[in-house]
Amino acid sequence: MLFRLFILVLFLISCTSLNNNFDDKNLEKLGLIEIKSNQTYISRLIEDNIKNTLDVYNTKNSKEKRYTVILEVNDSIERSLLASSVRKIEMSVNYKIIDKSDNTLLLNDSFSRNSLVGPIDSLFSRNQSEINAQKRLGISMSNDLIVRLIEWASFDLVT
Repeated sequence: MLFRLFILVLFLISCTSLNNNFDDKNLEKLGLIEIKSNQTYISRLIEDNIKNTLDVYNTKNSKEKRYTVILEVNDSIERSLLASSVRKIEMSVNYKIIDKSDNTLLLNDSFSRNSLVGPIDSLFSRNQSEINAQKRLGISMSNDLIVRLIEWASFDLVT
């Protein structure tokens, strides 16, 4: 029992002593990003979530943006003639980070997520279930994009 307690204390001390490797100067780049997307409901949801999160990094309160992130959000719902079948919703995001000063492409990447909608007999309930699944996928993808932008800003050598 004492050995387990020692291991737990050692683990907690090692976790709290880890240094933050992010450079604040690099993370300030996140405040200089403007987001552009195709104007669908889900892409605006993703865009607003990213903008709200990255506002924290705008320490200089400048309105001038140095980087542009272009989002292209696509989604598809696999439909079936059977009303009680399971449907798959697939959403993909292609994003580009462009330096506005010299119009160079800094990063181009894409990823996708899937969600399943269970069998529902009511047409209204099925439609609502699909809308809710799309919203959940949009929020999940925006969180993933935020992490990817933080990684880009903290590990990118171009300043």
